[in-house]
Amino acid sequence: MKKTVKIISLVVLALIIFVGGYFSGSVNSNEVSREILIGYNDNENPSRVNFPVTFNDRENQSIIDNMLMIYLHKEKTENGNIEAENPDIYIKVSSPKQSVGLIDSKVWFLKNGAVIGLRTGDSWDNVEYYEIDESETDYIKGIIDYQ
Repeated sequence: MKKTVKIISLVVLALIIFVGGYFSGSVNSNEVSREILIGYNDNENPSRVNFPVTFNDRENQSIIDNMLMIYLHKEKTENGNIEAENPDIYIKVSSPKQSVGLIDSKVWFLKNGAVIGLRTGDSWDNVEYYEIDESETDYIKGIIDYQ
């Protein structure tokens, strides 16, 4: 009898610990860890960039994953025929949880794809250029309703 009470007590204690850990984990994990900001040049002040479109991993995990895959599979290129100071959109990837910017880039849409200018230093003087294909470009245009 004493043995049965001890076993039941242990099971109940383990269940309480598990349920408590589960709820505390679900409450604490609601913090955004990745955020993508999509911006455009301001019409009135072209040197200013507005970021009206935001995606985060709490609400848009698939968009975050797909965008990161696009950045992982880009192909290096020369800057080609782009107007360096007039990108079509700006894309920033950050970690609000850590207060860190991860990716700062400009995107120029072309007829059959796009060019991504990825800032590699402290300023836009250090930029590396990459190409993405038409399907990836269409995906980006689709999620931001680009016209």
